[in-house]
Amino acid sequence: MLDTLGRYRIQGELGRGAMSIVYRAYDPHIKRVVAIKTLRPEYAENKAYRQRFVAEARAVGTLTHPGIVTVFDVGETSGMPFIAMERVDGPSLDEFVREQRSLPLRMILKMAMQIADALDYAHRQGIVHQDIKLENIICTSDTGNVKIMDFGIAKRRSDANWKPDEHGHIAGTPHYMSPETLRGMEVDGRSDLYALGVMLYWLLAGRTPYQAHDVSDLFRQILNEPLPPLIPQYPDAPEALLQVVRTLLQKDPRDRYQTGAELIEDLRPIDDVLATQEQAWEGRRIVPIRVRWTVVMSLLVAVTMAIGLGAVHNRQNKASSGLAFDYGFTLSRLIADQAAEDLLLEDDVALRAMVAAMARNRDIAFVQISDANGRVVATSDEHLAQTAAPVDDHRALMQSRDHQQVFSANTASAGAIMLFATPIRYQGHDIGALRLGMSTAGLSAANRTTVTAMMVLMVVTLLVVFAGAYTLSRRLMVPIELLRRALWKITQGHFDSRIRQHRDDEFERVFSAYNAMADSLEARMLSLHINPGSITGEYSAARDVQPSSTLDALTNTHEIPSLSVPPTTDRN
Repeated sequence: MLDTLGRYRIQGELGRGAMSIVYRAYDPHIKRVVAIKTLRPEYAENKAYRQRFVAEARAVGTLTHPGIVTVFDVGETSGMPFIAMERVDGPSLDEFVREQRSLPLRMILKMAMQIADALDYAHRQGIVHQDIKLENIICTSDTGNVKIMDFGIAKRRSDANWKPDEHGHIAGTPHYMSPETLRGMEVDGRSDLYALGVMLYWLLAGRTPYQAHDVSDLFRQILNEPLPPLIPQYPDAPEALLQVVRTLLQKDPRDRYQTGAELIEDLRPIDDVLATQEQAWEGRRIVPIRVRWTVVMSLLVAVTMAIGLGAVHNRQNKASSGLAFDYGFTLSRLIADQAAEDLLLEDDVALRAMVAAMARNRDIAFVQISDANGRVVATSDEHLAQTAAPVDDHRALMQSRDHQQVFSANTASAGAIMLFATPIRYQGHDIGALRLGMSTAGLSAANRTTVTAMMVLMVVTLLVVFAGAYTLSRRLMVPIELLRRALWKITQGHFDSRIRQHRDDEFERVFSAYNAMADSLEARMLSLHINPGSITGEYSAARDVQPSSTLDALTNTHEIPSLSVPPTTDRN
């Protein structure tokens, strides 16, 4: 590895491209670290490549813009041409997106406006980049400040005979090439704007407009097929922004934006709308925390109470049914024992009198006594005697106990009843049968009363929980709103803004962290001799305050690479 290159002391290698090597170097004259780009030895021996390399230096060396990597020096030593430029620390845009997984829409707009502004400046200087792509955009901060790098195949519009190399390769990267570039026509700044449109399409949709497995098929699609529908992965992406991208990707350059300044004129109102929506909390239709938490808490309480009350009701219903069974079985056995002697003596009159007396009990819906041959001796209701016959199907059997059974039955006149079937026995022999129908009206009324009380209890509890959760969440929104307004002031450049409120909860730590951040930003602005109050927006701040650090690797192949479809970014 080289130790020195001219006056520069080489400190290490930053990266390699197909044709170039980028070193980290130190300039002792002005005592700063720079990036030195040189040709690989095998290319440095070729005069055509050296000329192309010098063309890059001449193209970029005339540009002084905060959105373009600055060239400090160009020279040649021992037959090795080199370019000294600012070193920018930061990932390329494609790496930045993959690290962040998803960029806010306003950050995408901010990047687009910075790139458009830098391109507009370069185009006014007569220079077309010809290789605008994600890899050639360097992110200098986490807030979306970017710089354009690698003007390795840039051309001056005034140089009509300029070619990237002696083989006449088309300049650019396949997915980003404009139709006029592929046709071999004279290109201008609108070709760079087309490539910017491809970048925006990728940032919004997670893929490039055209997808193919070989270069020829890709070129055919770019030249002849209509633009695929732009389906953004941002539900709140404005239609105006999608239309801007469609305009940038028009096949005829005359139908695109003609300058970067013209593009910015359409992007800035979109950014203003998004900023207004953010300020008013209307950028995305959201359910407020106070409503969301209240509903969630109420649902949790409702589900918990429903399960608990359901379990209580089930146990109570079983207990009530058990008591009803005990009462019915006991009463049936008493009646059967009383009827045994009269049935044995065939005293039908006494049996009918006993049945009539029993029927006057409002809890007894039906009484019937039959002899050993099945002949009905006495009944309280002839119609019920036929409609409430014992059911042999075990599905109607509710319980069985000591030769006694109870069935569920439905009658036209008495409704649902519990039908107790009890044998009439004398000295261990069956001499007849008793059927006793007990009304379930009382049991049903008790169950309804219980259910009603439980529902009232649940509703009252829910109302109390709802009111309490809503009140507490509204109190929670006060410090959140205070913090939101303070952050909005920061975005407007008011770095002297502080949160003066003190709390005895976790928000005190959040407020302290905010104030520490504001102190740091204000100190930084003052160290740069910038009046914090004069900065009115993110975009102006991005243009006025640019990092001085620089690029980890500035490399360029200068030829069409083998086609690889950029991976779809997972934004979910």
